[in-house]
Amino acid sequence: MTHGNVLQDISNLPLDDQFLILLHKKIMNKTGSAKRRTKKYYTDQYRKTGLIPAPLLLAGRGIFEGRKCSGRPRSLDTRVRERFIEMVKASVDPIGKGFIFITRKARTIKNYHLWIEEEFNKNISLTALRRCVKAENLKPYLEKPDFDEEVVVKHCFNAEPVFDLIQVDGCAFRYLKIRDKNGMWKKPQVIEFYDTGSRHMFVLDFYFSESSRNAVDLFTQFLLSTPFPEKKIRLRPDNAKGFLNLKRSINALNLKHSLPGGFYMEPDFARVCTPKDKVHLESSHRSLHNFEIRIIKAFENKIVTTEPGYVFKNGKREKITVTLLDMGIEELRKHNILETYRKEHNGLKHNFSENGMTTAWIPEQKLENYLSEVSPIVFSSSDVKEFVKYGFRRIKATVSNSGTITFGNRKYYIAEGAENFSQHKSTKVYISCFANKLFIFEYKDDGLLLGEALCQKPFEKPVYPEHKIESNEVELIAKFLEQQGMVIERVSLIEKKGNGLTLVAAKEIYNRNKRRYRNFLLKLNQPQEKIGIAMFNAFLLDCERQQRKTCVAPYASFGEK
Repeated sequence: MTHGNVLQDISNLPLDDQFLILLHKKIMNKTGSAKRRTKKYYTDQYRKTGLIPAPLLLAGRGIFEGRKCSGRPRSLDTRVRERFIEMVKASVDPIGKGFIFITRKARTIKNYHLWIEEEFNKNISLTALRRCVKAENLKPYLEKPDFDEEVVVKHCFNAEPVFDLIQVDGCAFRYLKIRDKNGMWKKPQVIEFYDTGSRHMFVLDFYFSESSRNAVDLFTQFLLSTPFPEKKIRLRPDNAKGFLNLKRSINALNLKHSLPGGFYMEPDFARVCTPKDKVHLESSHRSLHNFEIRIIKAFENKIVTTEPGYVFKNGKREKITVTLLDMGIEELRKHNILETYRKEHNGLKHNFSENGMTTAWIPEQKLENYLSEVSPIVFSSSDVKEFVKYGFRRIKATVSNSGTITFGNRKYYIAEGAENFSQHKSTKVYISCFANKLFIFEYKDDGLLLGEALCQKPFEKPVYPEHKIESNEVELIAKFLEQQGMVIERVSLIEKKGNGLTLVAAKEIYNRNKRRYRNFLLKLNQPQEKIGIAMFNAFLLDCERQQRKTCVAPYASFGEK
């Protein structure tokens, strides 16, 4: 069953079904009381009016933060916020002078709410204080015991149901080095996706770093190669900088494919410097290091030399021998040697520890038994083709109210998604630079793709990017017109696209007037570039005539039958 286009058009569904799907998108990232209260509020509104509330319609388009979009001020001003944080932190110190010591049972937000209202002599939102506790990670201070207590040490792995928790991490090789694209010796790394419940290894591949681009690349492979049950799945990557970019891809995946009571992927990142959060995957790295020796043996004819290296065991440095293989990462991938390791791990019986007991099973069989009892969904390449845009480095930028971005001493113009940006004030965004265009994202950690921008003129030197990304419509129109001998002025073309020009319309306009365009080649005794400019200007005039003919005022179409 393909789950690709289920949510692309819900307008044909009954209104009740539309409401349920949009309500799910609004509350899918909420938990506890906030989720219940939000659900009740919108359900009551829908029952009273019979109309889907506007915030739910915005949620269907990926717009969730109403306060930020409307320009309203923050609930807590800076002075109140800083004093509240100071008050909470000082109240756990028996000898501190910033505030009186409060016993653990009495450290409630309501108490602090009362004190801070008295101190500032004004009404302060209790809900905003609760959000502040979460945002500033004040919960450890509120729950800090009055006296030192013994910490209960857990000596066993907790059992997880199959497909409930997927662990993601990278493992750098110890015993071998290969050549990178610059010919330098470097240790490869393997990034893995691993199911906690069945211990099944879904995908793994060679890279030189745990970069955002590599993480998104393997995440895409994971989605394309794996059938997913229709339930909540927690994805737990390592908290490395490269993996944090997966928040954006996961959010985009949920917005497009999540349904009430169905598939939903929850980002559940491991804590910083806490390998025990991924202990099942970390323990499998021992067998991966053993497999390194088999790789060296398989390519013994590629051995150049050896050199000393070091590993750390129990805090002590131990000297080892590192083998240098005269091959690149693409050649290593071509031999598909990691697939041998994956099949051996998934197809053989292993002893695993759960809840303090050791049990033996075959990971592949345990996963297949589970999937045979559910109706899994499968993603196609068209469902995940946009995710490659989330893998590039994020840079802070600003979209002006005229729809331009200044980056790298060049001006870029919004070519796709102009409706997502305000025409009254500038908008903070994240951008990623790819070839001669920019991808534009929401200004938050899990921000969605909002649009694309093209520079005023293409780079003088051709750019040959490593990744092939689908061209936007402005690029496709420009490519078509350039093939006809025109010299393109991108700003004018973007303006015409904003007025409704499409690739199909551009081809129709050209074919209708191509005889006149060819006459320019015969009549004008000018350099080829000037002829191309004249042809493009004539094309723009034809576009204006076409748009004037087809333009109908919105109110004029209501009376037509």
